[in-house]
Amino acid sequence: MKKLFWSLILVFTVMSCSSDKDDSSTDNISDQTLTGTVEGKAFTVQGGKAFFRSSTSTEEITIYLTNENFGCDSDIFDYTLTVNTSVPNMVGVYTDVNIVTQDGNNTPFNNLTETIVEITAVSDTEISGKMKLNKEGSEAFPESIFEGAFTVSICE
Repeated sequence: MKKLFWSLILVFTVMSCSSDKDDSSTDNISDQTLTGTVEGKAFTVQGGKAFFRSSTSTEEITIYLTNENFGCDSDIFDYTLTVNTSVPNMVGVYTDVNIVTQDGNNTPFNNLTETIVEITAVSDTEISGKMKLNKEGSEAFPESIFEGAFTVSICE
């Protein structure tokens, strides 16, 4: 009985010392314009657009962000730096979703961990949210570290 008592005390002590930090929290994502680095280059979102993933469904939406001033009126997709992701077409927080970063015509880089996308508002014509990515650089891959808010038009 004495061993059981001390075992329970140990278990409760360890549980009470565990971290309350939730890495998927969007509370710490800046409300400022999305800014940081994309593939090792300075990036501040200037434009972008969003599309439904399928012409027959509006359940998922793909968001394209760029450091150039483009929107639905442009049919150009060859931007200097891009960030894109696909998320459900509804307000919510989505963690460990694929955020794709690309520098011009270089190979896109898929980031599947340490990613957070929060969709804060969706209307018939635009989508707003916050995004955070923390991909440390290495000799093989430049860093992509950014966070902040965005609003882009939903294009037909």
